[in-house]
Amino acid sequence: MEKWLKGDERLDYLLAENLRIIQSPSVFSFSLDAVLLSKFVSIPSHKGSIVDLCSGNGVIPLFLSARTRGQITGVELQPRLLDMAERSVRYNQLENQIQMILGDVKEIPKQLGSF
Repeated sequence: MEKWLKGDERLDYLLAENLRIIQSPSVFSFSLDAVLLSKFVSIPSHKGSIVDLCSGNGVIPLFLSARTRGQITGVELQPRLLDMAERSVRYNQLENQIQMILGDVKEIPKQLGSF
């Protein structure tokens, strides 16, 4: 467990999805908004690509991975949050479905192309 966590981080359950997420009370912990958004957003179930802007610790890509086989890209500007998200993706063995990238929303079309 120690190899996954740094400083004041903790490993929390995303119960309905049988996944775990790395969170830190001093930086970011997801709230009900993320849960609701991930449950009510319309997404492709088998194909397609999904981009989550301002991903934070990657909670929405993790939640969405339980609802689709499509590729999910999370974009985060803050390196510490990106690191937490990347470790959560690896912990849950979702590297083939979720990609996290460091980037500014203003630069995303240059990085990912139009979407």
